[in-house]
Amino acid sequence: MFEVFSLSAILEIPKIASSLLAVTRVGKGIAQFLTKTDIEKAIKAGAKAVDQSDKKLDSQQRLFVHAPLDALNKVKNFNFLRDYFTNSAVVAELTKPLLNQGKPNRDILIKAFQKQAKDNNIKLNQEASLQDWVETFVNAYFQHTATYLKFQVAKQDYCQQLANWFDDVTFAGIAVAGQEVDKSEKLAHIFVMPDVVEEVATARDLELERLAEESGEKPEMALLEKTTPRKFLADQLLTQNQSKQDQSKPVVILGAPGSGKTTLMSYFAVILDQSNPKVLGLDGDRGWLPILIRIRDWQRYLDKHLDKSLIDYARMFAQKTMECKPLPEGFFEHWLSDGRALILLDGLDEVAEDAKRDDVVRRINNFLGQFNRNRAIITSRPAGYRRDFFRTEDFPHYQIQPFDDQKISAFIDNWYGSRFTDKEEAERRKETLRKALDDNDRIKLLARNPLLLTIIALIHRYQAVLPKKRHKLYDKAVETLLINWDEPKDLSSDKRLKYLDVEDDLRRLMESLAYWIHTQGNAEDNDSGTLIDRDDLIDQLKQQIKTMKEVKLHQAEQEAKRFVELIRDRTGLLNEQGQDCYAFVHKTFQEYLCAEDIDYQADNEGDFDIVLDPIREHLHDSHWREVLLLLIAQQQPKKAARAIRAVLNNKSGYEQWLHRDLLFAGNCLAENPKNLRGADRGLVKEILERLVNLEVSKDKRVVNKISEQVYQIICSLSETDFQAQVLELLKKQSDLISDWRLLDYRAELGEKDQVIEIWLKRLKDNDSNVHWSAAYALGELGNSSETLVNGLLALLEHNDSDVRWRAANALGKLGNSSDTVVDGLLELLKDNDSGVRSTAANALGKLGNSSDTVVDGLLELLKDNDCYVRITAAKALLELGNSSESVVNGLLALLHDNNFDVRIKVSEVLGELGKGSETLVNGLLALLQDNDDFVRMTSAKALGELGNSSQTVVNSLQGLLEDNGYYVDITASEALVKLGNSSQTLVNGLLAFLEDNDSFVRMTAADALGELGNSSQTVVNGLLARLEDNDSDVRWRSANALAELANSSETVVNVLPALLEDNQYDVRITAANALVTLGNSSETLVNALLELLNDNGYSVGSSAADALVELGKTSNHVLPTVIEWIEQHQDSDYVGNGIDVLWDLVVGRE
Repeated sequence: MFEVFSLSAILEIPKIASSLLAVTRVGKGIAQFLTKTDIEKAIKAGAKAVDQSDKKLDSQQRLFVHAPLDALNKVKNFNFLRDYFTNSAVVAELTKPLLNQGKPNRDILIKAFQKQAKDNNIKLNQEASLQDWVETFVNAYFQHTATYLKFQVAKQDYCQQLANWFDDVTFAGIAVAGQEVDKSEKLAHIFVMPDVVEEVATARDLELERLAEESGEKPEMALLEKTTPRKFLADQLLTQNQSKQDQSKPVVILGAPGSGKTTLMSYFAVILDQSNPKVLGLDGDRGWLPILIRIRDWQRYLDKHLDKSLIDYARMFAQKTMECKPLPEGFFEHWLSDGRALILLDGLDEVAEDAKRDDVVRRINNFLGQFNRNRAIITSRPAGYRRDFFRTEDFPHYQIQPFDDQKISAFIDNWYGSRFTDKEEAERRKETLRKALDDNDRIKLLARNPLLLTIIALIHRYQAVLPKKRHKLYDKAVETLLINWDEPKDLSSDKRLKYLDVEDDLRRLMESLAYWIHTQGNAEDNDSGTLIDRDDLIDQLKQQIKTMKEVKLHQAEQEAKRFVELIRDRTGLLNEQGQDCYAFVHKTFQEYLCAEDIDYQADNEGDFDIVLDPIREHLHDSHWREVLLLLIAQQQPKKAARAIRAVLNNKSGYEQWLHRDLLFAGNCLAENPKNLRGADRGLVKEILERLVNLEVSKDKRVVNKISEQVYQIICSLSETDFQAQVLELLKKQSDLISDWRLLDYRAELGEKDQVIEIWLKRLKDNDSNVHWSAAYALGELGNSSETLVNGLLALLEHNDSDVRWRAANALGKLGNSSDTVVDGLLELLKDNDSGVRSTAANALGKLGNSSDTVVDGLLELLKDNDCYVRITAAKALLELGNSSESVVNGLLALLHDNNFDVRIKVSEVLGELGKGSETLVNGLLALLQDNDDFVRMTSAKALGELGNSSQTVVNSLQGLLEDNGYYVDITASEALVKLGNSSQTLVNGLLAFLEDNDSFVRMTAADALGELGNSSQTVVNGLLARLEDNDSDVRWRSANALAELANSSETVVNVLPALLEDNQYDVRITAANALVTLGNSSETLVNALLELLNDNGYSVGSSAADALVELGKTSNHVLPTVIEWIEQHQDSDYVGNGIDVLWDLVVGRE
């Protein structure tokens, strides 16, 4: 018998690729853009071709053979082949196709092969054809390198066109480039990066963490850190502290209208176009491809091409809209299959129809599931988003934050710095705009929205007055965009228009057009109500022009065509967005002008019902929300009062539980309508009193979702005519409001300085609960107050260690990274109290100052006597993203730490920090041979987190599957699963672990099998057996694994309902979620979930509510069943769980 060599298995492909890559980097051609991954794939293709060819030959025809026992010759052949492919002559030939110098020379490769074989005394099979062997490798290798070079050529053009398309200066959708004569700036030079805040963990997660921390050394500090939403710059979104299995999870960004979501996506795309992935925390050597999809455009494409994929649309957009050169077949798939694409899906909310939006969500889920190794970001307004679109567990959610004072100032610097060559004039303009904002708190509040800040800057550029109210600000913005930009372009004297007058007709036509476009959002044969075909646009315009100017239809049509050409070329309000497709530059302008048209028609007809009718028809429709708010805000006082009274008395469905009419009326007050109290004092008093009554209510039917809405609305009354009145009402009810909540309201409603003084004083209180609350509250108050920062800095020197660590914690949360703050925290790294040192380290990590001084201070803490300090220092270094050799070595040393928690946490940190670091990989591989069980285990865990799935790493981990050391075998198995290994050996090992005596091993095996995705009957049977395990953690994890495997067989579906009555709450709710995931929507399941709403197990009720909402997405019988349940449980302690479901089912759909 003879054994066949596998060239693919023995070649050190990364080493060969590195040698070739070094040569390509010297040149200036397209080859310099090839990545190591591209070259590795080409080498693998050549080796695979050789292996496949060998399999077709009998043993006498193969080049390499050896007797099974001839281990010496086997090793010699291995080494010979490895050395051959790194031989300088061979490398020179293999480099040729990479440098566009043709195929490698076969004769040179053969001679080099023969010479090296002779020098190494390698015996080759004389019956075999060396020429065929080399030719097979070269042909496959050359074919793939040629393809990848072709892809790189196409990518350069694609990225250039993408940059041309998205790199004009855009602030939240306003295209400014080219509007001011020849002045143009690039987005990356102007853009101001917003902050984002992660959404807080679920109640269940927080409770589990709370229970886990109760036995720890610093429960208060640890819990404080875990339950506080983290705020960070949006360019750090892709590098957050997730395990390797979570790292590629898609991200959802939610943001208010004008918050900068679209501009942020453009910025990310442009950064990758410019080959700067490290700015976004992505590996700089992987050659990332940005794929930016405006969801409204994609959905419009689907209307005509329902059978086409997202890749089909991306190709069409690139070639037809961006005018790229024809892309080679498999272009997008090349990057997607390697996990080297950044997929940016922008504006889910702009698909207005529920059915179409659900279809888009389904397509996104399928696409991202198919290419799950890539990074992806989805954006949406909250008003157009449902929580059941993308589960938070699989799609981390973040809220884009308003600009703070520093970002507003940076925007002003960039805005005027890019527009004036005269530096003195630029500085003068900057200072006058800053002063205008500082002098008017209401306008400054508006300026925290990037779109509104841009409008303010535009108005300031052309006019000196900044109006206080939102609808008046929009009015000035429209005037600026339509009229003031005329001056440098002489639009008013444009001769293209024959019948329309620019000054008299242009705005009126835009208002009418906005109303018509907005009403299309609910038509079944159209999409978002934002985009419109050119032909449809002209058809609508010609009818309006015919009526407005009393001309014949064909004359109106010609004028409509001239008008479309003019607005496309000469204004910034309505733009061409895609081929023969138009839209308002931002939906906010569409909404404002739509409201203006309704108001005009009401005045023109003298009929106020024209205002009231859309309120009655669309009151709680998210597509109309902004229109109605702006419409009501601009009414004269008595009419505004009538409109708000109509809202308040609308008697919307389920008002007794959801209070939607009252909440909307409160939002109307937040728009600060003119002299409303004078017109109807009783109305204002009623709304404010009812809001405050909801705030103080102890009624179980006033659920958290409603309380959150009330809080937001009351806070939004800041700087309105109603601020003092609502604050007085709250103070009168102080005995029914928690002290903390009342202070929050006072800070929001004009008494922030007094509140800061109160909290600073309480920070020194001897009662631990008091100063804990003070530290938390101070961190939430923002960094704009010099009084606050200085007060906290002074407390860093307090003689009470509890005061010092709480002050340090607050400074870390504030985000003020001035030298004074950093220096104060650095001094605390030497504090005598371990809690202070730990908190200071944590704060420095959050502030993001990665100077050598900070890093050195944290490295020193890795040697601290306190284990919690060592852990916190390691996590802070991860926050700073410093993966220098000194940091890596310092962390590797901690894998030998005598504290188990330190080793585990550091292995996780190394897994996040060291991605792509060969030093770290080699260090961890060496530690797999350590005599200490714990070191081997934590090293295996870190390798799983790193994501390096090279054959060397996989082989080393597989070697641990028989290791009997402390949890070494199961940890190695878990690591292999994370690295994508799905071998039968691994599956069999995990199935055996399901039978282990240790419950931790069993539940870890269940988790791994669920993640592995192998849904064979053997795996399913193994998990089904564990549903009866005596350990509840094993039972619920097995149920969850079955759901992840999407096995909806009759056996599984029949077994899971029994778990709904399990004596452990986590098993009950996991079984319910599993049944929902598997598509079970039976009446039995709905009733079981409703019964769980009464469950007193922690978070069971809220989790059952989530499951019911998920069911309600596809099952019409859920809503009436829930309503019936609420009616029957009015006096139940758990009625709020049912109302939570009702809120999500009703408000979510709207």
